[in-house]
Amino acid sequence: MREKIKRGASNFFKIITKPEMEILPGHLAFSFVISIVPTLTILTYIASIFHFDLQFINDFISQAFSQEFADMLLGVNMIVKADWNFFLTLIIAYIIASNGAASVIASSNMIYGIKNSSFFKRRLKSLFMILIIILLFVFLLIFSVFGNKIIEMLQIMDISEKIITNITLVISVLKGPISWFIIFFFIKIIFTMAPDKKIKSNEVNKGAIFTTIGFVVITYIYSLYTTHFANYDVFYGNLASIVVLMIWLYLLSYVFTIGLALNYREEVITLEKTQKLVTVEK
Repeated sequence: MREKIKRGASNFFKIITKPEMEILPGHLAFSFVISIVPTLTILTYIASIFHFDLQFINDFISQAFSQEFADMLLGVNMIVKADWNFFLTLIIAYIIASNGAASVIASSNMIYGIKNSSFFKRRLKSLFMILIIILLFVFLLIFSVFGNKIIEMLQIMDISEKIITNITLVISVLKGPISWFIIFFFIKIIFTMAPDKKIKSNEVNKGAIFTTIGFVVITYIYSLYTTHFANYDVFYGNLASIVVLMIWLYLLSYVFTIGLALNYREEVITLEKTQKLVTVEK
Protein backbone atom coordinates (compact mmCIF):
# COMPACT_ATOMS: atom_id res chain seq x y z
CA MET A 1 0.00 0.00 0.00
CA ARG A 2 2.78 2.40 0.99
CA GLU A 3 4.64 1.52 -2.20
CA LYS A 4 1.54 2.29 -4.30
CA ILE A 5 1.10 5.69 -2.63
CA LYS A 6 4.80 6.46 -3.11
CA ARG A 7 4.65 5.46 -6.78
CA GLY A 8 1.45 7.46 -7.30
CA ALA A 9 2.99 10.56 -5.68
CA SER A 10 6.11 10.15 -7.82
CA ASN A 11 4.03 9.91 -11.01
CA PHE A 12 1.97 12.94 -10.02
CA PHE A 13 5.13 14.98 -9.34
CA LYS A 14 6.54 14.01 -12.74
CA ILE A 15 3.30 15.19 -14.35
CA ILE A 16 3.08 18.62 -12.69
CA THR A 17 6.78 19.33 -13.36
CA LYS A 18 6.47 18.65 -17.10
CA PRO A 19 7.30 21.74 -19.25
CA GLU A 20 3.85 21.50 -20.88
CA MET A 21 2.19 22.28 -17.53
CA GLU A 22 3.66 25.81 -17.68
CA ILE A 23 2.16 26.49 -21.10
CA LEU A 24 -1.00 24.47 -21.76
CA PRO A 25 -3.28 25.56 -18.85
CA GLY A 26 -2.90 29.25 -19.75
CA HIS A 27 -3.48 28.53 -23.44
CA LEU A 28 -6.58 26.47 -22.65
CA ALA A 29 -7.94 29.08 -20.21
CA PHE A 30 -7.57 31.86 -22.81
CA SER A 31 -9.39 29.75 -25.41
CA PHE A 32 -12.17 28.97 -22.91
CA VAL A 33 -12.57 32.69 -22.07
CA ILE A 34 -13.07 33.43 -25.78
CA SER A 35 -15.46 30.48 -26.15
CA ILE A 36 -17.63 30.89 -23.06
CA VAL A 37 -19.96 33.68 -24.27
CA PRO A 38 -20.62 32.07 -27.71
CA THR A 39 -21.27 28.76 -25.93
CA LEU A 40 -23.74 30.45 -23.57
CA THR A 41 -25.42 32.09 -26.59
CA ILE A 42 -25.97 28.69 -28.22
CA LEU A 43 -27.12 27.20 -24.91
CA THR A 44 -29.57 30.06 -24.38
CA TYR A 45 -31.09 29.48 -27.80
CA ILE A 46 -31.45 25.72 -27.19
CA ALA A 47 -33.01 26.44 -23.80
CA SER A 48 -35.50 28.85 -25.38
CA ILE A 49 -36.56 26.23 -27.97
CA PHE A 50 -37.28 23.57 -25.33
CA HIS A 51 -38.52 26.10 -22.75
CA PHE A 52 -35.80 25.20 -20.27
CA ASP A 53 -35.26 27.48 -17.32
CA LEU A 54 -31.81 29.07 -17.42
CA GLN A 55 -32.14 29.84 -13.71
CA PHE A 56 -30.03 26.70 -13.10
CA ILE A 57 -26.99 28.34 -14.73
CA ASN A 58 -27.73 31.69 -13.11
CA ASP A 59 -28.00 30.07 -9.66
CA PHE A 60 -24.78 28.10 -10.14
CA ILE A 61 -22.74 31.15 -11.20
CA SER A 62 -24.28 33.51 -8.62
CA GLN A 63 -23.80 31.02 -5.76
CA ALA A 64 -20.27 30.10 -6.84
CA PHE A 65 -19.17 33.70 -7.43
CA SER A 66 -21.64 36.59 -7.34
CA GLN A 67 -24.89 37.81 -8.91
CA GLU A 68 -22.97 40.59 -10.69
CA PHE A 69 -20.74 37.95 -12.26
CA ALA A 70 -23.80 35.94 -13.38
CA ASP A 71 -25.40 39.08 -14.83
CA MET A 72 -22.21 39.85 -16.76
CA LEU A 73 -22.11 36.39 -18.40
CA LEU A 74 -25.83 35.81 -18.94
CA GLY A 75 -27.05 39.36 -19.50
CA VAL A 76 -25.94 39.45 -23.13
CA ASN A 77 -27.75 36.18 -23.88
CA MET A 78 -31.18 36.61 -22.31
CA ILE A 79 -32.89 38.25 -25.31
CA VAL A 80 -33.20 35.74 -28.14
CA LYS A 81 -34.70 36.89 -31.45
CA ALA A 82 -34.73 34.13 -34.07
CA ASP A 83 -34.05 35.88 -37.40
CA TRP A 84 -31.47 35.37 -40.15
CA ASN A 85 -28.99 37.70 -38.48
CA PHE A 86 -29.28 35.72 -35.26
CA PHE A 87 -28.73 32.39 -37.04
CA LEU A 88 -25.66 33.82 -38.77
CA THR A 89 -24.42 35.02 -35.38
CA LEU A 90 -25.16 31.57 -33.95
CA ILE A 91 -23.05 29.86 -36.65
CA ILE A 92 -20.17 32.28 -36.05
CA ALA A 93 -20.55 31.79 -32.29
CA TYR A 94 -20.37 28.01 -32.76
CA ILE A 95 -17.17 28.30 -34.80
CA ILE A 96 -15.61 30.65 -32.22
CA ALA A 97 -16.70 28.36 -29.37
CA SER A 98 -14.94 25.45 -31.09
CA ASN A 99 -11.59 27.21 -30.50
CA GLY A 100 -11.68 25.93 -26.92
CA ALA A 101 -12.13 22.36 -28.15
CA ALA A 102 -9.38 22.86 -30.75
CA SER A 103 -7.04 23.89 -27.92
CA VAL A 104 -7.96 20.70 -26.03
CA ILE A 105 -7.00 18.65 -29.11
CA ALA A 106 -3.68 20.50 -29.52
CA SER A 107 -2.91 20.13 -25.80
CA SER A 108 -3.69 16.40 -25.92
CA ASN A 109 -1.40 15.89 -28.90
CA MET A 110 1.42 17.78 -27.18
CA ILE A 111 1.11 15.69 -24.00
CA TYR A 112 0.90 12.40 -25.93
CA GLY A 113 3.75 13.45 -28.22
CA ILE A 114 1.56 13.08 -31.31
CA LYS A 115 1.90 15.07 -34.51
CA ASN A 116 -1.17 17.25 -35.14
CA SER A 117 -3.48 16.10 -37.92
CA SER A 118 -4.45 18.50 -40.70
CA PHE A 119 -6.15 21.80 -39.82
CA PHE A 120 -9.49 20.75 -41.34
CA LYS A 121 -9.56 17.41 -39.50
CA ARG A 122 -8.85 19.14 -36.18
CA ARG A 123 -11.46 21.81 -36.91
CA LEU A 124 -14.12 19.18 -37.71
CA LYS A 125 -13.28 17.27 -34.54
CA SER A 126 -13.39 20.47 -32.47
CA LEU A 127 -16.85 21.32 -33.88
CA PHE A 128 -18.07 17.89 -32.77
CA MET A 129 -16.39 18.22 -29.35
CA ILE A 130 -17.99 21.60 -28.64
CA LEU A 131 -21.34 19.92 -29.41
CA ILE A 132 -20.53 17.36 -26.69
CA ILE A 133 -19.68 20.17 -24.24
CA ILE A 134 -22.98 21.92 -25.05
CA LEU A 135 -24.83 18.60 -24.60
CA LEU A 136 -23.22 18.32 -21.17
CA PHE A 137 -24.83 21.59 -20.11
CA VAL A 138 -28.14 20.62 -21.77
CA PHE A 139 -28.25 17.34 -19.82
CA LEU A 140 -27.48 19.20 -16.59
CA LEU A 141 -30.31 21.62 -17.43
CA ILE A 142 -32.71 18.76 -18.20
CA PHE A 143 -31.86 17.01 -14.95
CA SER A 144 -32.29 20.21 -12.96
CA VAL A 145 -35.64 21.04 -14.61
CA PHE A 146 -36.84 17.40 -14.44
CA GLY A 147 -36.23 17.25 -10.69
CA ASN A 148 -38.08 20.53 -10.13
CA LYS A 149 -41.01 19.36 -12.31
CA ILE A 150 -41.38 16.16 -10.26
CA ILE A 151 -41.60 18.24 -7.08
CA GLU A 152 -44.16 20.59 -8.68
CA MET A 153 -46.32 17.63 -9.84
CA LEU A 154 -46.26 16.08 -6.37
CA GLN A 155 -47.34 19.37 -4.84
CA ILE A 156 -50.35 19.53 -7.18
CA MET A 157 -51.37 15.93 -6.40
CA ASP A 158 -53.14 15.01 -3.19
CA ILE A 159 -50.10 13.62 -1.36
CA SER A 160 -49.14 14.18 2.23
CA GLU A 161 -46.64 16.94 2.98
CA LYS A 162 -44.31 14.47 4.69
CA ILE A 163 -43.97 12.29 1.54
CA ILE A 164 -43.34 15.37 -0.62
CA THR A 165 -40.68 16.56 1.84
CA ASN A 166 -38.96 13.15 1.79
CA ILE A 167 -39.01 12.92 -2.03
CA THR A 168 -37.71 16.50 -2.29
CA LEU A 169 -34.87 15.57 0.06
CA VAL A 170 -34.00 12.46 -2.01
CA ILE A 171 -33.97 14.49 -5.25
CA SER A 172 -31.81 17.18 -3.64
CA VAL A 173 -29.34 14.55 -2.38
CA LEU A 174 -29.19 12.75 -5.75
CA LYS A 175 -28.73 15.93 -7.78
CA GLY A 176 -25.08 16.21 -6.78
CA PRO A 177 -23.89 12.63 -7.49
CA ILE A 178 -25.89 12.33 -10.73
CA SER A 179 -24.57 15.69 -11.95
CA TRP A 180 -21.02 14.56 -11.10
CA PHE A 181 -21.56 11.31 -13.02
CA ILE A 182 -22.81 13.24 -16.06
CA ILE A 183 -19.72 15.48 -15.90
CA PHE A 184 -17.46 12.41 -15.56
CA PHE A 185 -19.15 10.71 -18.54
CA PHE A 186 -18.69 13.69 -20.85
CA ILE A 187 -15.11 14.37 -19.71
CA LYS A 188 -14.34 10.73 -20.44
CA ILE A 189 -15.70 11.14 -23.98
CA ILE A 190 -13.59 14.29 -24.49
CA PHE A 191 -10.43 12.58 -23.17
CA THR A 192 -11.04 9.63 -25.50
CA MET A 193 -11.68 11.81 -28.55
CA ALA A 194 -9.13 14.59 -28.06
CA PRO A 195 -5.78 13.00 -29.06
CA ASP A 196 -5.23 12.34 -32.77
CA LYS A 197 -4.80 8.62 -32.07
CA LYS A 198 -7.07 5.80 -30.94
CA ILE A 199 -7.55 5.79 -27.17
CA LYS A 200 -9.45 3.04 -25.39
CA SER A 201 -12.25 4.24 -23.13
CA ASN A 202 -10.94 2.36 -20.09
CA GLU A 203 -7.53 4.07 -20.42
CA VAL A 204 -8.91 7.49 -19.46
CA ASN A 205 -10.81 6.56 -16.29
CA LYS A 206 -8.18 7.84 -13.84
CA GLY A 207 -7.80 11.16 -15.61
CA ALA A 208 -11.58 11.61 -15.94
CA ILE A 209 -12.19 10.81 -12.25
CA PHE A 210 -9.39 13.18 -11.17
CA THR A 211 -10.69 15.95 -13.44
CA THR A 212 -14.31 15.57 -12.29
CA ILE A 213 -13.35 15.66 -8.60
CA GLY A 214 -10.93 18.52 -9.29
CA PHE A 215 -13.62 20.59 -11.07
CA VAL A 216 -16.08 20.15 -8.20
CA VAL A 217 -13.54 20.78 -5.41
CA ILE A 218 -11.82 23.76 -7.05
CA THR A 219 -15.14 25.42 -7.93
CA TYR A 220 -16.33 24.99 -4.32
CA ILE A 221 -13.07 26.24 -2.73
CA TYR A 222 -12.68 29.11 -5.18
CA SER A 223 -16.30 30.18 -4.65
CA LEU A 224 -15.66 30.32 -0.88
CA TYR A 225 -12.48 32.31 -1.49
CA THR A 226 -14.12 34.84 -3.83
CA THR A 227 -17.17 35.19 -1.56
CA HIS A 228 -15.43 35.60 1.80
CA PHE A 229 -11.80 36.58 1.25
CA ALA A 230 -10.95 37.89 -2.21
CA ASN A 231 -11.40 41.56 -2.99
CA TYR A 232 -10.46 41.94 -6.63
CA ASP A 233 -12.41 45.22 -6.91
CA VAL A 234 -9.57 47.04 -5.12
CA PHE A 235 -7.07 46.18 -7.88
CA TYR A 236 -9.20 45.66 -10.99
CA GLY A 237 -12.34 47.77 -10.45
CA ASN A 238 -14.95 47.04 -13.14
CA LEU A 239 -12.74 44.29 -14.57
CA ALA A 240 -12.98 42.25 -11.34
CA SER A 241 -15.67 39.89 -12.72
CA ILE A 242 -13.55 39.10 -15.79
CA VAL A 243 -10.50 38.46 -13.58
CA VAL A 244 -12.56 36.08 -11.41
CA LEU A 245 -13.67 34.22 -14.55
CA MET A 246 -10.13 33.97 -15.94
CA ILE A 247 -8.59 32.69 -12.69
CA TRP A 248 -11.38 30.11 -12.28
CA LEU A 249 -10.98 28.89 -15.87
CA TYR A 250 -7.19 28.77 -15.45
CA LEU A 251 -7.53 26.55 -12.37
CA LEU A 252 -10.00 24.27 -14.20
CA SER A 253 -7.67 24.17 -17.22
CA TYR A 254 -4.75 23.21 -14.96
CA VAL A 255 -6.78 20.32 -13.51
CA PHE A 256 -7.91 19.32 -17.01
CA THR A 257 -4.31 19.26 -18.27
CA ILE A 258 -3.21 17.15 -15.29
CA GLY A 259 -6.07 14.75 -16.11
CA LEU A 260 -4.77 14.43 -19.69
CA ALA A 261 -1.23 13.86 -18.42
CA LEU A 262 -2.45 11.22 -15.94
CA ASN A 263 -4.02 9.29 -18.81
CA TYR A 264 -0.80 9.49 -20.82
CA ARG A 265 1.29 8.44 -17.81
CA GLU A 266 -1.04 5.47 -17.26
CA GLU A 267 -0.60 4.47 -20.90
CA VAL A 268 3.22 4.66 -20.55
CA ILE A 269 3.18 2.50 -17.39
CA THR A 270 0.94 -0.08 -19.11
CA LEU A 271 3.28 -0.22 -22.12
CA GLU A 272 6.32 -0.65 -19.85
CA LYS A 273 4.62 -3.55 -18.04
CA THR A 274 3.68 -5.17 -21.36
CA GLN A 275 7.25 -4.87 -22.66
CA LYS A 276 8.60 -6.44 -19.46
CA LEU A 277 6.20 -9.37 -19.82
CA VAL A 278 7.23 -9.87 -23.45
CA THR A 279 10.92 -9.78 -22.43
CA VAL A 280 10.35 -12.35 -19.66
CA GLU A 281 8.46 -14.67 -22.04
CA LYS A 282 11.31 -14.50 -24.54
